[in-house]
Amino acid sequence: MKNVISSAVLFGASVEAALYKSKTPPMGWNSYNYYNCYPSEDIMKTNAQGLVDLGLAGLGYVYVTTDCGWMARDRDSEGRLQWNTTLFPSGGQALGDYIHGLGLRFGLYSGAGYYQCGSTDLPASLGFEEIDAQSFAEWKGDSLKYDNCYSSSRTIMADYVSPASTSPERHEKMASVLDGVDRDIAYFICQWGIGEDLGEWAPPIGNVYRISNDIYNSWRSIWRITNQVVPFYKSTAVGAYPDMDMLIVGLNALSIQEERFHFGMWAINKSPLNIGAPTDPKLTPAASLDVLRNEEVIAINQDPLSKQARLIRRYTEEEWDIWAGDLSGSRIVLGVANWKNDSQTVEFDLSVVNVSEARARDVWTAEDLGTISGIQKLELEGHEMRLLVLSDIAAQPSPPRSTGYYAVSNGTFSGGASEISCDEGDCAPAGSKASIVGQGASVIFDSVVVGSEGKKLLGVDFINHELALDSAWGWGSNTRNMTVAVNGGTLKRWAFPISGGDWYESDRMFIEVDGFVAGENRIEFAPSGDSAAPDLVGFELFES
Repeated sequence: MKNVISSAVLFGASVEAALYKSKTPPMGWNSYNYYNCYPSEDIMKTNAQGLVDLGLAGLGYVYVTTDCGWMARDRDSEGRLQWNTTLFPSGGQALGDYIHGLGLRFGLYSGAGYYQCGSTDLPASLGFEEIDAQSFAEWKGDSLKYDNCYSSSRTIMADYVSPASTSPERHEKMASVLDGVDRDIAYFICQWGIGEDLGEWAPPIGNVYRISNDIYNSWRSIWRITNQVVPFYKSTAVGAYPDMDMLIVGLNALSIQEERFHFGMWAINKSPLNIGAPTDPKLTPAASLDVLRNEEVIAINQDPLSKQARLIRRYTEEEWDIWAGDLSGSRIVLGVANWKNDSQTVEFDLSVVNVSEARARDVWTAEDLGTISGIQKLELEGHEMRLLVLSDIAAQPSPPRSTGYYAVSNGTFSGGASEISCDEGDCAPAGSKASIVGQGASVIFDSVVVGSEGKKLLGVDFINHELALDSAWGWGSNTRNMTVAVNGGTLKRWAFPISGGDWYESDRMFIEVDGFVAGENRIEFAPSGDSAAPDLVGFELFES
């Protein structure tokens, strides 16, 4: 049965979408990461069989998707897409029958542009949505990955800025057409997260929606994509999942510790888990296959609540984060992420996730740790993410109390800093924001009163929509850095992730700042070096 959900307004008419929506993030295998745009019938059949033989299918990896490169250059006389019979001599329907015969699901690929990605002449579905959707149904497809190449031109493959490319209309149209065919087809939107408000328009119509530019075989792409997924907790729900792109586990791009980190970060953020490595133990290391088969990490990803984890604390200069998310059964998944190249020992109090004490299980070691409480001291290897599942939780009896909110309108501006008014509902909660650009720019708050000296918790409301698109292949990180200094003390830097769907949607990041004295204090927010800081809306101060 199809799940009926309300869709956005498509082309002037309010419609009811009935696209297939899985109850947990889809899992499967995709041809692109290893075979690029050169799949074949043998490749697809071999890897489908491998999912079964290696026990991966039984763990939930059931979608088998032929990515770019499957179609012929010419449509037939009736305008229908044709399979490249040199690569796929049996055709698409026969391939689908084979995959279904293994108890798996048949994933198809096209795009909302003139040509498919990775080519200059292989047709995509722009202008042919109705006839292509009918073909996908006739071939008994179970899902459609819908890409965004050649969206505005027959000559520009990746356009990140034009209205035609950034508009959701082409992807909305295919959703509406798929809804009319006589087959349940899960819709995997691959619009790369460009433009604005992806978290508003995509979840009602897509089972999954790509939130970033492509992953590639480098550790720094894990950092980049992680910083882009942060705000999607606002829209992640049963049937609508943020796609952090296919896994690079098993591609000899990362260390085994980094592969666990990568897999764990994707899992807690409720991304689909699509294997990109061959399902052939001669090609994919056994240790990597073990990562992909970790049932406890998979269970976190597939938890029926479908609650995305939140970034709870960030310690940029020390290079580690704390993440946490709700699980069914009144449990919490706690992720402690070491971004540092080297090993380090970190300490934190469970009160940061509002926990006084709980039973803990280390997911990667499959070890019950018993009851834990208070200060936790973890020795982390370089690029390790420790995953703990907490149960039998006793809440923190006295969480930090708010002692005041300081909007930018209460600040003093210097250098290139300026206040920008926002429309009603934007730049929450204050309604305006500060642009802090260039050396010498800052926003200063005087008379910030606290009751005791030392370190305080600040909930910083910020805006960052500087998406790493062209820069994704280099050092683009989806962050902006800002420094905070108290009473003229040492500047300390924090990397702020993407906050939302445009330059007016704020988010809050909690930071711990030292140097306060009892009574009145002065806090200065400034850029780090010559780069622009995130826009600042204000901050709330908390004391224990």
